[in-house]
Amino acid sequence: MSNQPSYSRILVAVDFSSYTESTVKHAVWLARKCGASITLVNVLPNLRHLVESASYPGKIDFLYGDGSVFLREVERESAGKLRKLVAEMHADDLQVDFKTIVGPPYAEVSRLVMKDGYDLVIAGTRGMSAWKQFFLGSTSHLLIRNCPSSIWIVRAEQAEPPKVVLAATDFSDVSRRAVLEGLKIAQHAGAEFHLVHVIDSTELPEATFFKNSWANSLRTKVEEAAALRLSEFFDSLGTDSKKVQTHLINGAPWHDIGQIANQVHADLVVIGTVGRSGISGMLLGNTAERLLNTCTCSILTVKPADFVSPVLPQFTSTDSIQDNTPPWFQGPIT
Repeated sequence: MSNQPSYSRILVAVDFSSYTESTVKHAVWLARKCGASITLVNVLPNLRHLVESASYPGKIDFLYGDGSVFLREVERESAGKLRKLVAEMHADDLQVDFKTIVGPPYAEVSRLVMKDGYDLVIAGTRGMSAWKQFFLGSTSHLLIRNCPSSIWIVRAEQAEPPKVVLAATDFSDVSRRAVLEGLKIAQHAGAEFHLVHVIDSTELPEATFFKNSWANSLRTKVEEAAALRLSEFFDSLGTDSKKVQTHLINGAPWHDIGQIANQVHADLVVIGTVGRSGISGMLLGNTAERLLNTCTCSILTVKPADFVSPVLPQFTSTDSIQDNTPPWFQGPIT
């Protein structure tokens, strides 16, 4: 597996919620395995909350001044929390940095990835109703749609490295990238590895649903062709067949990948995301996002090699919150 991809720069999105501990533990474990550096980023999206929690001089400065006092207060409070978190990581053997940014989390994380070349983002996920996700989209969904790096969405209860990894393939280039990343993580964790291909029932000829001998023969041919492609795909990976369990099933990919994940007790599902058609945001309903809604384990999504993020670099991400704030915040910082 020496030819498989690894990670060199890991960006961890933290909000000091119950998910932070799990995401940080995953990052520290993986960074040690890969020899990667870690950057913790605290993205502050709620301007009203920031103003309400500011001191009286900070509020006055925000309302009537140039914003420098207010911004220093925000950065000082965030930096204190991040320093404490770094100390609690017990990661003196790793290169660990931290940043504080104001803005929409998915957009600012995406901009950091584009600017600084992170190859993996690790984030937690918050529970949202399907109705709310449809209209608003959680930060996790928006990262999957917009961020150009691989995205590992960690469930709060999964603080340990995965013991069972399931990767899905549709034989595309991006699914191959996903499977290779999944194999590498399984290797690092000493985890059981499963490879699944779902014959998408929505793409089968209508005749295959008839209950007669001709339809049965057609279904058999479809399954045999898929089994051959899965075998060829697996052989191309160059990995030991004794270390991989393969699954070939019929159904809806988003549903049946989740079903297999439950059956094998997967801790991590790895899947490629679809490419873009040039229309910003048109990833609603793809398999990766639907799995995030329904799957009970952590999910790693991998982008196509030619993925271009629709997020515009309108405010350049930097090491300092003062240099990455909306125009009405900017002013001389002394």
